[in-house]
Amino acid sequence: MKSRRGRCVRPSAVLEKESKHFMKAILPSPIHAKQIRIPDEFITRFGNELKNVVTIIVPDGCVWEMELKKCDEHVFFCNGWQEFVEYYSIGYGCYLSFKYKGNSKFRVIIFNATSVEICYPLKTPSTNGEQNKKYSSPRKRSKVETSENHGKKVKIMSKDASKRAEDAANVFNPNNPYFCSKVAKGRCVYVPSDFAFKYLKLNVPIKLQNSHGEQQEVFCILPDSRSSYMRISKGFSKFQRNNNLSPGDYCVFELIKKKPVVLKVTMFRAVDYCD
Repeated sequence: MKSRRGRCVRPSAVLEKESKHFMKAILPSPIHAKQIRIPDEFITRFGNELKNVVTIIVPDGCVWEMELKKCDEHVFFCNGWQEFVEYYSIGYGCYLSFKYKGNSKFRVIIFNATSVEICYPLKTPSTNGEQNKKYSSPRKRSKVETSENHGKKVKIMSKDASKRAEDAANVFNPNNPYFCSKVAKGRCVYVPSDFAFKYLKLNVPIKLQNSHGEQQEVFCILPDSRSSYMRISKGFSKFQRNNNLSPGDYCVFELIKKKPVVLKVTMFRAVDYCD
């Protein structure tokens, strides 16, 4: 149907089904050099179409094959990803825009830390005049691993993965005042007393900002009258849900604005540290 201005208006459900793009920001984590997670919502929509090996097509004409790995309910680009990252010098602050073309094929555009598309490396001319192609050699499977034994292995590794996420978060050292906190089971995070009482106020809204600049309003509370620390709880469940955070993940909260308070959140998800 059309609106009065003549623009085509389609139901949101149709738009969602047709949306085949997703973005991935490269965070300060060494794990992202080895594998990177495909957004859960994309997997919900198109995961049943994906084979175990997918094709990545880059604007420079290179074609890459990458193996997919499943860890719990999450799916990663893995074998072939590290070579891809090194070839295009993809590092912290870069982000990639993927478009799914069907039949397990993706087109990708790579942006540097200034949000400008990179200058792609010059390809080495091949002897037969064809475009140079880059391939990894992953083990072929018909579908992403979903075996019961694999699921058990992931559960066994979960504590180690959380510890590795904690270690990575502790190494991260922003220039602004910050604190590191673990996502608790009660859909909240605890704020150290020295940071809380210096920069935050009870029941005054603050903004949590993710790597894409999206913000969510939350509030700090005292767990009880005897507490020396604060807890970010009201509003945090929505932020947690929108950013795929789970209990056991770690976040670094960096103060980037004081009035009103804005905390930039760098996330270290345990699932990204599964072996």
